[in-house]
Amino acid sequence: MTQNRQLYTHGKLLITAEYAVLDGAMGLALPTQLGQHFSFSTQQKEGIHWVAKDLNQKVWFEARFDIEHLTAETRNETADRLTQIFKVIRHLKPVALRSGLYIESTLEFDRKWGLGTSSTLISALASYFELDPYTLLEKTFGGSGYDIACAVASGPISYRRSETGVSVEHIDLNWPFRDELYLVYLNQKMDSREAIKHYKQQPIESTFIDEISKLTKAVILAQTLKDFERLMQQHEDLIGAQLGLDPIGKTLFDGISGTFSSLGGWGGDFALFTRKENIPSLKEKGYHTILKLSELCKL
Repeated sequence: MTQNRQLYTHGKLLITAEYAVLDGAMGLALPTQLGQHFSFSTQQKEGIHWVAKDLNQKVWFEARFDIEHLTAETRNETADRLTQIFKVIRHLKPVALRSGLYIESTLEFDRKWGLGTSSTLISALASYFELDPYTLLEKTFGGSGYDIACAVASGPISYRRSETGVSVEHIDLNWPFRDELYLVYLNQKMDSREAIKHYKQQPIESTFIDEISKLTKAVILAQTLKDFERLMQQHEDLIGAQLGLDPIGKTLFDGISGTFSSLGGWGGDFALFTRKENIPSLKEKGYHTILKLSELCKL
């Protein structure tokens, strides 16, 4: 492995197949313009020293880890999670993490936004230690892996996983209506593990995965805003029925025109909405973090 290395990985948004991508549905995913920088440097001093900075260059986490046992000198949730990841890395590659290492990570997006703090981390560590990122993800955070694909993607992708592996295809989104697509932050971050747990507790109809995949393909090919809104509403209704939850268009944004679609654990993180004319109504409701989809994502 390279001893001193700079790496950069992109954040992610899943436009379709939220939850369903876990069970093999095809999803449309977008890497974000913002991501996370990583710097790996060997050091003579034994141990691993990790410094994590936020988008304002402020240190939000710092810890030192014993090189033999890969345990942190100070215990907290982030240090415990890194300890777990380090131990998996050594299990997968016994020669790894045997000498002093300084790692610095710097986010370009707000940690609360849910754009992939964990997936950018796993992608970078897998790259540095020359491991399969999907294997490292499976043995640490778990999940579908679409976010790992986004971390190194240069543009929109379709993503699907099966028992034989993952399928990632780079696609062209020829959406004439892209300037009418926006993102709104819902002012709270959802726990993705809890959201997935809720999804897994629901029985899945035999046609659910195929229907979501068909909608994904249709969304990719949509040529009018009206068609896009119709398809995304069908998608929301299907996911909502599967979860036993009302879509946010009916709960948070009832009475506002256009279509609203959850992007992540329902009720938190970002939502996709259509039509610029809706922005004043959203601000009146207290939602002030509003971005063009093309501003945040690589389209």
